Amino acid sequence: MDVQEVLEWADELVFLKTGTHLSSLQQTVLKGVWNNQKYHEIGDESHCTEANVKRVAGNLWQMISEELDEKVDKKNFRATMERFYVSNSKSKIRNFVQSNFNQGNINFCGEMWHSDEAVKKRSHPITNPNNIKPETRDDLRDAPDISTFYDRASCPLTTLQTLIAHENCRLLTITGMSGIGKSAIVRHLIPQLQTQFARIIWRSLRTSPPLEITLKNLIQFLSNQPEINLPPDTDTQLSILIEYLRDNRCLIILDDVQQILNRGQISGYYKPGYENYGTLFKLIGEIPHHSCLILNSWEPPLDILSFTDDNSAVRLLQLTGLGEAATEILREKGLFDEEKWPELINLYQGNPLWLKLVAQTINNLFTGKVSQYLSYESLFLSDELTPILQQHYQRLSESEKHVIALLTHQTEPVYITTLLEDCQGLRADLFKAIPSLVRRGLISTNIRRDETVFAVIPIVREYLKMVGR
Repeated sequence: MDVQEVLEWADELVFLKTGTHLSSLQQTVLKGVWNNQKYHEIGDESHCTEANVKRVAGNLWQMISEELDEKVDKKNFRATMERFYVSNSKSKIRNFVQSNFNQGNINFCGEMWHSDEAVKKRSHPITNPNNIKPETRDDLRDAPDISTFYDRASCPLTTLQTLIAHENCRLLTITGMSGIGKSAIVRHLIPQLQTQFARIIWRSLRTSPPLEITLKNLIQFLSNQPEINLPPDTDTQLSILIEYLRDNRCLIILDDVQQILNRGQISGYYKPGYENYGTLFKLIGEIPHHSCLILNSWEPPLDILSFTDDNSAVRLLQLTGLGEAATEILREKGLFDEEKWPELINLYQGNPLWLKLVAQTINNLFTGKVSQYLSYESLFLSDELTPILQQHYQRLSESEKHVIALLTHQTEPVYITTLLEDCQGLRADLFKAIPSLVRRGLISTNIRRDETVFAVIPIVREYLKMVGR
């Protein structure tokens, strides 16, 4: 029996028990132990820690021991397999695996194991040869329950599906103000991708969990082990997570990412003690694998901007309003004066949540007549909307507050040259504040006479006037 036959047998066994094929690290462990290598030597060859090699090997020994009904470990692995091969022909082994296929004992389909180079080139998991329908294990306990979905022209569902399913996007960051529909679009994306992934998990960072808690939570789910003892150092935990992302095609959604970002600073800086999340995002974005991490946030983490480009597996999408699709909301709410709907949608930036709130007000106070509501100069900020805008404002740095106050007092969009004149002595702050406000979605940009002009979005302008900013 040679090592290639061992790998073939082990691959069939692992697939039978877990629904996934041997990973590149599992192959290296089996080949290394077969050739009497030590765990640290295998780790050096695989560019991972000895602890990670021991963990992978331990899982393999457990599966093989259960299958052969005898204790198998590093010391007796080769001798046991050679003895087993003598008493069991290769054809009998394959017949055993085939019978389990026919009995329907295999629940998941994953990727065939190949060389590292082949794994990098492949974009999709390879289904099993008997066309057994793949099943996905998911954990969506933190995902919102959304019944109605409004697709948009600016970033349609099909665009996101293509990025993830066909362009192997590893890290996708979706930003936008609260209520714009970030969670809704991802939630409705999941059924479109269900058959593309073996594991799907949705977690919210609304309580600002430390990275160690998030990693343990993800690894417990991906490993299908409710209780798991992880090494104490974060670097090793990150290595373990990356291995799971290589072994299975996984979709991870982290919602409310703004909760681990600092307030009172230019957008995108981490809270003190949360900077190691940046390492997680960087590893997932840069290391080759076929899994995908989606981040939903009011603003993008600043370091993500440094390794994002149009041709990479790392994408940043700023979600804007629904546009014409928002008319469905107004129609559902039974509003009148349809010719005035575009004006109302524009004032509220096509934000689904904001439009639902204002539609309720128009129904209650103006019997659904949009034209009557628009006859008043001031926009209405409901008791539900005001605290939401306050949360966005409180995240701003002092320089951002200064710039947005200057823009609020202008009746027309402002040229950058005008802002520079008004901010003499603070130009460095201005050059940081304006892009940050754009990333937050609080100010809009346009081109006028070959120059960029800036304006505060109407609803934020009204909020600032109301609170006297």
